[in-house]
Amino acid sequence: MANTESTAGETMALEGREESMEPNQETAKGEANHHDGCPGGSEKEGRAVVKGEDLKENLPPSNQLQSANGNVPWSCPDGTFIKLVLETGKDLDKPKEGSICRIFLEADREGPLSYPSRQWAEVELGDGDAEWDGMVDRCLETMLAGEQAEVRLRDGGTIIVQLDSFTAAKDSWEMSASEKWSLVLSNKERGGELYRAGEVGAAARRYAKALRLLVMAAPPPDYDQIKAELHANLAACQLRLRQPANAARNCTKTLALQPANTKALFRRGLAYDAMNDLEGAAQDLKGVLQVEPGNRAARRELDRVTERIKARDAKLARAMQKMFA
Repeated sequence: MANTESTAGETMALEGREESMEPNQETAKGEANHHDGCPGGSEKEGRAVVKGEDLKENLPPSNQLQSANGNVPWSCPDGTFIKLVLETGKDLDKPKEGSICRIFLEADREGPLSYPSRQWAEVELGDGDAEWDGMVDRCLETMLAGEQAEVRLRDGGTIIVQLDSFTAAKDSWEMSASEKWSLVLSNKERGGELYRAGEVGAAARRYAKALRLLVMAAPPPDYDQIKAELHANLAACQLRLRQPANAARNCTKTLALQPANTKALFRRGLAYDAMNDLEGAAQDLKGVLQVEPGNRAARRELDRVTERIKARDAKLARAMQKMFA
């Protein structure tokens, strides 16, 4: 399967950007932190991902809250929400990714939630792609059957989550190689669908999830090809989510497997440009043109980067003249 997006399409998606995007080098935690970031719980699309500590600013201090069981509320490691237990559950087992959970959700306002709400419904943990779905998933992974919890979001909203029951699911180490490989391909395909639909953050989570599973799968004959495509596709998402440093790292991982991959070179060039590494950007864009001399998107970007280099050098020369005048 080809990489997610063409170079021309990426350039169009990035047109109108500021001369220098403010690079945010922190990744959303969850799926993302395994593979140099991908936004998990960070979007509306195109919004910069912010640091975990910053996410916690709007949450009340956990020491001022108390769960029904008397324990200190649980804070999600990525800082996106605090969980308070309203009714304690039973038994010791907890659902995991792939479990079919019978749940009742009630949010205090409309938001990015695709799981059914205000009704009992069965959902597969990990199958939702909306921003709040991921938070519900992370909450469910901490719950017992019969438990009711209040999820207090970083932006002030709340979601009541009730877990009635759930089915057992395999941990990744319990899966066969073929099962893992099937999940890799299904998440890669779903990531492509989401990217084409404009759901960039959700696509990034799918690609990162596929990469995580790929690491644990027995390498098939096309392992390197799939791995290179996943890193390149994740980089395309990260460029649009204004995470240029993470995008550059994922492109580098693709290029380690496929040195002549022009999409990875082009995307890394865009990432370097966003980080004001103009010489690095120019080098990668020239690399694209060496392989594909007729690539108009790369030529256009190289011309623009070259003009930026000239303007920067002229500005520096004027400053030096003033300094020694």
